[in-house]
Amino acid sequence: MPLDGSKLAETVLPRAIELAKKLSLEIVLTRAYQIPLSAYAGADAAYIPNNDELLTLVREEAGAYLEAKVNELKQNGIEKVSSILLVGPGADEIIDLARTTPDNLIAMCTNGRSGVKRWALGSVTEKVVRHSGDPVLVVRAE
Repeated sequence: MPLDGSKLAETVLPRAIELAKKLSLEIVLTRAYQIPLSAYAGADAAYIPNNDELLTLVREEAGAYLEAKVNELKQNGIEKVSSILLVGPGADEIIDLARTTPDNLIAMCTNGRSGVKRWALGSVTEKVVRHSGDPVLVVRAE
């Protein structure tokens, strides 16, 4: 179950919890992160961030988020739950993980963009559905 830290992505949790309880499934929470190289120039000077420091901060935040969600699911009666941090573009990392593990059901949320918005912004969910090779439960956000 890929999560990105947003309330939108978490809307899939109740359905995944229900399925896991009924079918005795293991839930593996994932979160992908990456640090884009960036710099900006102002009137007086240029700023180039310390990417190693930024990567450490992002990794720590993502890990703490997943740990909190694992604990939340355990409190909801899910015994078999774990998490995996993925480094890289979300859709690609989710697909790669699915291809290296057998018998997956990927559960994701989508905000339901269509048309030009989806084309302009892309869709992690759409890419995972098209390329993972596994069944994907897609829950549309309300």
